Amino acid sequence: MRFGIRALFLLLITFSAASCANIGRFGQIMNPEELDKDQLKKLPAETTPEYGFRVGLEIKVPGHEDEILENVDHQFTEFSECFNITDRGEEARRYTIAVVNGTFRCEYHHGRCNGEYDSDYGLIIVSYKAFNRRGILPVLKHEWAHVYGILRGDHKNLKEVRECTGY
Repeated sequence: MRFGIRALFLLLITFSAASCANIGRFGQIMNPEELDKDQLKKLPAETTPEYGFRVGLEIKVPGHEDEILENVDHQFTEFSECFNITDRGEEARRYTIAVVNGTFRCEYHHGRCNGEYDSDYGLIIVSYKAFNRRGILPVLKHEWAHVYGILRGDHKNLKEVRECTGY
């Protein structure tokens, strides 16, 4: 009987700990951070080794800068091969890729975004990780599809580009 009580106690603690972690992540999505695009434009930017994209990281981003820079180049290679883009990133290089820590406020998706292309600010804003998406910068290809005019602003052709963008 004593073993059963201990096991039940450990089980309850485990569920509580897991629930707190999930609630924290859920809270981040439900209460996305407010971004200051003027500040994002001022982030110190490094350039990717292959394509020369400017990438600025918020201080809170948990990833390593070199890993992120290599990932951006790798994703662009996949993106350009899938869509037969031959400009080596010239169109996308006009924008700074601002990597933020989590979900942020925006005008789309009920005010909760993990990616946004803002030509007025010269920014492509992407979350380092996103809820229910694999890998880092999981919506970057989606935002590039906007940059290249492949994906319409109203997303009505999203199904046609999903294979190449993953979203």
